[in-house]
Amino acid sequence: MAELYTKEILRLTTRIPLTERLAAPDITVVKTSRLCGSRLTADATLKDGVITQFGQEVKACALGQATAAIVGGRVIGLDKATFEDINARFRHMVATGVADFPEAWADLALLAPVKDHPGRKGSVMLPFDVLAEVFGV
Repeated sequence: MAELYTKEILRLTTRIPLTERLAAPDITVVKTSRLCGSRLTADATLKDGVITQFGQEVKACALGQATAAIVGGRVIGLDKATFEDINARFRHMVATGVADFPEAWADLALLAPVKDHPGRKGSVMLPFDVLAEVFGV
């Protein structure tokens, strides 16, 4: 488990952006990991299919918090096509440990060791599960 909880991962848990919920979102999504009970509640507004505002409440383990921090730092301006690409790459990495991300999303590679820890996969997937619902994927 030590390979999961690196300094970089733990540092991200203290830097989760966009932690204020939105007053009038277009959509609110709540996702909970069945295995560990981690929960992510997110609000989003979209214009022309692009996320323009986002707020999240993260009640998750360090890995879920780290993923929410990385995704939260890149979610404004995100469109469905870009999300689908990053989502597919992330799911592939979680299954295989092989990371292949564009530079803007390269920090997600920090989570590659989760492939060997099935009980942690649900938590790291929460931001992606939330965004899948936001985009109707």
